[in-house]
Amino acid sequence: MNVNTAEIKNSLHKLIVETNDESVLNKVQAYFATLTNQSLDWWDTISDQEKESINIGLRQFKNGEGIPHANVKQKVDNRSKHQF
Repeated sequence: MNVNTAEIKNSLHKLIVETNDESVLNKVQAYFATLTNQSLDWWDTISDQEKESINIGLRQFKNGEGIPHANVKQKVDNRSKHQF
């Protein structure tokens, strides 16, 4: 291991140790896993808040509370046409 490699490792280690942001740590872990071709479930890389948002959306969908994509797209397209 050359000096530059050791410096990079030390720098990365310092950044990781100094953060308490779980979202950042999960993203770093996922990125590193991707770079080293390790399999990592994306669900394990997102924050609890992101997981809860997804679960809320799934519950709404199961309860028929969702809005079909085509309807949303049509509304956006209509608004875009009237703005220009």
